[in-house]
Amino acid sequence: MEKTSDQKFREEVQYEIQRRGLTSYMNDTKWMELQAAIENELPFSPPYDRKDVAGPEPSDAFLEDVSFLGDWSVETLYPLYSIEWLKIRPRYLKHRGQLISPEVVSCEVELLAILKRYQIPFVSKNGYFMIYGYASDGNWQYDQPPAEAP
Repeated sequence: MEKTSDQKFREEVQYEIQRRGLTSYMNDTKWMELQAAIENELPFSPPYDRKDVAGPEPSDAFLEDVSFLGDWSVETLYPLYSIEWLKIRPRYLKHRGQLISPEVVSCEVELLAILKRYQIPFVSKNGYFMIYGYASDGNWQYDQPPAEAP
């Protein structure tokens, strides 16, 4: 029986996890809790950048505030098992006109409360939150330790 494209991709992700010695820090339940809370509790959908285990490194274009929102729909995040990390910027630049500087709109306090409530391990740096699905063991220290291993 021939493997489906999903089975092939899952095997590719597993191979990369083993080859690179990555440790899992999130699971589907944690990702879904985060997704639902962001969609239902935040005043806007914060922009994010995503790195997949078997994918290329994203560009560094996300180092400053941006003027777009993130798509946190379930369909956009799948497959959850392949997320190496999400870099969430909890604010965006709201356009106010040609002659007026954009307004910085933030949901940092609300997002931090969600991360703590759902015990999602994260690293806060340079105005964004890093949430690791997988990381090299010992390669990072999270700001909010989970109550139990995911």
